[in-house]
Amino acid sequence: MPEIQIERLVLKAGAMDAQAAKRLAEQVAAGLEHAPLAGDLAQRAELVRLQVRAAPGATADRLTQQILTELMRELRRS
Repeated sequence: MPEIQIERLVLKAGAMDAQAAKRLAEQVAAGLEHAPLAGDLAQRAELVRLQVRAAPGATADRLTQQILTELMRELRRS
């Protein structure tokens, strides 16, 4: 299984209150910990920037999944 190391993860949560943003960041971190990593990930990505907009009424779980999906897609391209 490939290994991935993330030294810093920054989440800008827009209008989300601080407590909800913290929960979202924790969910994303936990999701990354358990994400299945494919063997086709790039060897090194210095910086990955994403912009993910939640659909109106989207749950925190749904937003977490969107972020994880986009992050893994971007890592495969790096």
